[in-house]
Amino acid sequence: MQKLLLSFAIGLLPTLLAAQQPCSNPQSSIDLNGNNVRGRILNGGDLFTDLQSGQFIPNPDPLSNSEPSTIYAAGLWIGGVDGGVNLKLAATDYRSNNRYDYAAGPLNPDGITDNTTCSNWDRHFRVTDDEIVAFRAALPMSASALKTQFPGIAGWPGVGNPYFQDINGFTLPFSDQALAPFYDEDNDGLYNPLNGDYPAVLVRGMAPFVPSEIVWNVFNDHKGGGPHSSSGGKPLQMEIRLTSWTFDCPNEPVLNNTIFTAHKFINRATDVCDSTFVGIWADIDLGCYLDDYVGSNPDLNTIFAYNQDAIDGQPGANCQGTPTFGDASPVQTITYLNRPLDKFIVANGNIGGSQPPGTVEPQTPAEYYNYLTGRWRDGTPLTQGGNGYGGTTPVDHHFPDDPADPNGWSMCSTLLPQGDYRLISSSKIGLLQPGQVEELVLAWAFHPDPDLPCGLGTAMADVQTLQNIYNDGFDKVCSALNTSLLSETSISLTPNPASDQVVVSFPNHTPESIRIFDAQGKMVREISAGLGSAQNTVSTAGLPAGLYTLQWNGKAGVASRKLVIMR
Repeated sequence: MQKLLLSFAIGLLPTLLAAQQPCSNPQSSIDLNGNNVRGRILNGGDLFTDLQSGQFIPNPDPLSNSEPSTIYAAGLWIGGVDGGVNLKLAATDYRSNNRYDYAAGPLNPDGITDNTTCSNWDRHFRVTDDEIVAFRAALPMSASALKTQFPGIAGWPGVGNPYFQDINGFTLPFSDQALAPFYDEDNDGLYNPLNGDYPAVLVRGMAPFVPSEIVWNVFNDHKGGGPHSSSGGKPLQMEIRLTSWTFDCPNEPVLNNTIFTAHKFINRATDVCDSTFVGIWADIDLGCYLDDYVGSNPDLNTIFAYNQDAIDGQPGANCQGTPTFGDASPVQTITYLNRPLDKFIVANGNIGGSQPPGTVEPQTPAEYYNYLTGRWRDGTPLTQGGNGYGGTTPVDHHFPDDPADPNGWSMCSTLLPQGDYRLISSSKIGLLQPGQVEELVLAWAFHPDPDLPCGLGTAMADVQTLQNIYNDGFDKVCSALNTSLLSETSISLTPNPASDQVVVSFPNHTPESIRIFDAQGKMVREISAGLGSAQNTVSTAGLPAGLYTLQWNGKAGVASRKLVIMR
């Protein structure tokens, strides 16, 4: 019997060791392509980088592999102290030497995770408004048709989704908190697409809405017990759910140059976290990394970067092989939409080694927290004037004045030397109770054609527009929720019954796509290229005889009509 138990224990040993293995560095990334920005979302608290080059690219060219970016990298920083006044901190920047503080996936109710969970959730979930419109128009349908035709909607990690495991290969965790956001058609609190539920953006205090594109992922700082190898901090046991989205609105061009993110924080620790700050670290490189200036507008809760001179590059339009904008470098802004910009400080990169040691990048948890709370690396306060280091009057925001104002405090008026700067902005949450949920909503926008070298062009007016749109709950912004479901008489099908082809007519409107669904709701044909204006001939060759639904999709809305195919 003892030998049997010993053999059983030895057999369990690999499983136990695997369960204790810390989470691996998250690998998943995905590009948002819903408007005039191509922006990369990673799964380790970092944004807009491929870890080798910037990936916030204005007006991307799909045929080019070398385009200037306005952000080299950005990352989430969180810090606070527990009940024993021990510092807890998580931060990310470049993942240098495979160092990272975050891992993929949610935490269980005890605030922990394991490598299997992290590995399962090392992915991004993405849907577009076109998919959602087509899905709504195709209802009702079978579960088989849903999973085959709309896998992104069927596999969306909404709480209680009965089809999640079929699409993704693992189960949803039990949670008293909703997972990915969705529109709840039947108001039962559970996600079931066959009941009319669908993915949506859900920001606290707003009705759900559907933009051009939605990406969702979840990560944590527990890491299966692994160390915070980037900052060296003690884990907060924080679960962070990130929703990223874009709008493609012809009537509101500012939106077309913006990516929105919403970080939802859930304190899974059993202890409070006091003096908590959440913030964004950003290495903003407007093409060339050697000739940028930065600043802030505290009234608009915004930080920004602009080119030091009229030509992007150093020297001239060249930058040691880095793609540049030449003479058309935009302004880049980051705006806190739902929280105040409490602190903003600009750290120096280590280029040239001539900066005061107290102003360069942090190395210890205390130094990270100092920057997050608006102090210099060595704990001295940010002060008014000059480079902000070593003065007498403490302030909360670095370079808060308009660069065009010669009497204000800006990099332009101070004539600071060129450099490679790091922007650290934050908002104070204060006391976080166990289970408390908070949110940080940001707008990341580029603004073309500024009045360089010291003018921001329309950037601040654009930021005010974005803030107004947020304050209105994105209520009047173009959205698939507002897509009209048109009468079946809006389109005509000739002939009907049809044999090898059918002519689809919708006067004065050009479709974006035409789809045909069989009687079980499965899409059997889709045409999205070569479509004319009023009339389009659609081949039905090869489709078995029977009853079908033809769906017309365009800017006017969505129209569906029964189609009979005879053989």
